[in-house]
Order: sequence, then structure tokens, then C-alpha cells
Amino acid sequence: MSKKKIALFLLAAAIAVIGALVLNMRWNNRTRTSGEPAPAGVSELDGEAETTDDGQNDAEAQSGVDDESDDEQDGESSADGESEPENDEQDEEEKVVNEFDDFSDKWNDPSGKEVTMADIDEFKRRFLRVPGHRKGECLQRSLNLLPDDHVMLLAGILLDKSMDKEYLDMVFNDVLNRDEDVKKPILAELYKDKEHPCWADTAWIFDATGETPDGQQGQETEEPAEEAQ
Repeated sequence: MSKKKIALFLLAAAIAVIGALVLNMRWNNRTRTSGEPAPAGVSELDGEAETTDDGQNDAEAQSGVDDESDDEQDGESSADGESEPENDEQDEEEKVVNEFDDFSDKWNDPSGKEVTMADIDEFKRRFLRVPGHRKGECLQRSLNLLPDDHVMLLAGILLDKSMDKEYLDMVFNDVLNRDEDVKKPILAELYKDKEHPCWADTAWIFDATGETPDGQQGQETEEPAEEAQ
């Protein structure tokens, strides 16, 4: 075989190889753009990569949700723990207030039942148990509802000169607006104690009306001495 024929043979073989490679590249491009299945090796590798990425993303997303859920539960538990003592205090406060109101309400009807010293002491005891910031409203409620027949129930508070002046004034002013036969016995008791915060007002009332409690003397006043002529 001559050298010329050998060269032509090699050239033809090279052209055939190049043509095969070109056809193979075109086939691969067409299968990828048209959605036809890719070669087995390439498809498996891509699937594994996608599965790994999706699984990792799902795991991270689930982990984030779990963390948020745990944080919310911890926050709720913390909030519940902080609110429980406050709720307990409010419940105890309402219980004491309701007990005072319930006892006072038993005397709202003018039934003719006589108020005893035990009743007076019990009314005062329940009142002293009421929290300070609720005392005023509870006492005012009782003053508005108690009839004249049972106003002596307030004597335990009014006659206690160690009681807060605010509450003494509330009861004293209420008593002054009662009927004469109701308020006179209470004012007479006040008049006996000159150290009582309401004594001066009581004495002024007796002087203004020209009456003094039985067996007691009014305020003694000294007349100014006459100047020597």
C-alpha cells in the first residue's frame, strides 16, 4: 500500500471519529432540552444530589420549626409561672372582700333584728382584713346599704380612735345624716372621749343644739377676767 493511500485512510478514520463525537453531543443536547431521559449514570448522580439537598433543606426547616416551638413553649411556661402568684393574690383579695360584703349584706334589710356587740366586733374584724386599697369602697358600699335600724354595726369602726381618719370621717358623716334617735346614742359615746379625732365636731354639735348627753357636762369655757378699773 502506498503512502498516499495510507494517508487517505487515516484522514477518513479521523473524519468518522469527529462526526461520531459531533452526533453524540447533539444527541445529548436534544435529550436535555426535550426532557428525554439522560444516560443512566448522569441521572443517578443528579438524583442523588437533588435528594441530598432537599433532605438537608427539609431537615433544617424542621429543626427551625422545632426550635421555634420549644421557644414558644418555654415562653408560655415562663409567663404562666409569673402570673400564677399574681392570680393567687387577686383571688385571695377578692375572697376577703366578698366575705366582708356578704356579712354586711345580711344587715341591709330593716328586719328589726338587734345588733349585738358580737356583731359589731365581727363587722370590724372583717373590715380590718380587707386590703387597704379596697377598704374605702367596701365601707362606702356598706354605708349606702345599711338601714338606720342597723347603723350601730358601724360603732366598732367609729369608736376606735386608732382607725384611719379617712374611715372615721366616712362613718361620722354618715351617722350625722341619720335620724336623731339613731345618731344621738353614737354621738354620746364619742363625746365621752376627748382624744377621739371626731370629738371636737361632736362637741360643737351638742353646743349648737343646746343639748348635752345625759349625765355629762358640756365644754367648760372660762370667761375672760375683768380688767381692774
